Amino acid sequence: MTDMVTLIARTGPLERELKTASRTVTETDLTRLGELYFTAYDPGIAGDNLDAAIADLREHMEGKYGKFLPEASHVALDDNGNIVAAILVVERALDADAPDAPFIFELFTDREFRRRGLAEDLVLATMDTLFNAGQPDVALRVKEDNSAALALYLSLDFRRWSAEDEEG
Repeated sequence: MTDMVTLIARTGPLERELKTASRTVTETDLTRLGELYFTAYDPGIAGDNLDAAIADLREHMEGKYGKFLPEASHVALDDNGNIVAAILVVERALDADAPDAPFIFELFTDREFRRRGLAEDLVLATMDTLFNAGQPDVALRVKEDNSAALALYLSLDFRRWSAEDEEG
């Protein structure tokens, strides 16, 4: 089993125009988000089937893992307005060993649209939204062997976090 690492970053205003067309998540996006979630990962990661993936995202949006923040959650759109990537955020992770900060619980991109900067733009959009809402930090967890994700987050000034950081 791969270990997870918790990362945290300071939020901030956008310093450049985003290359990606995006908008905030709406309830009507659930089915498309479920499809994207299911196909973005290797089989079994996002559920055993499409219905399970949609049900999992529905539970996330209904607060199973923390209060969902649709205003801080964004979707990236292709030239036809179709959702091709998404970032989903909760107010706080429910884990006792998580930072007291908004928490990115999912970031996924359609396999055909990877390596185009969509994930980076979505993280920046979320950081801007949270900054403008008065939230100083944002956190997430990632598998420590996911080098592509770690490279993205570290390039955006995320740093490792541990509970001891809060106590010190």
